[in-house]
Amino acid sequence: MSPESTSALSVSSGSHGDAVVVRAVGDLDYDYAPVFRRQLAELWTAPPTPAPRLVVDLSGLTFCDSTGLAELLWVLQRSGETGTRLVLAGANRTLRHMLATTGLLAFFELADSVEDALERP
Repeated sequence: MSPESTSALSVSSGSHGDAVVVRAVGDLDYDYAPVFRRQLAELWTAPPTPAPRLVVDLSGLTFCDSTGLAELLWVLQRSGETGTRLVLAGANRTLRHMLATTGLLAFFELADSVEDALERP
């Protein structure tokens, strides 16, 4: 896995079987959302495209604001357009609450950990 940035948000990705795992560590907010989007956008343009499954590891997030939530919605939309199964792994209680409060929780597949997401059929 190679880091995308050493700023307040670092994003790395790697292949695991039929899945690509993207790990976000730090703040997913207005200032650093472009780092997240750039890394994800590259995944849909790099061969082979698209991966059958995308696991976004959010266990390292320390903060997520409405801009970060919008980025997750963008990933959900893009996944739907490309036929990629999206799993959010390790979302903390605050992020789960934000998704529930906004009525978006039902649209995301959640897993407690990356390992749990990768073990799913």
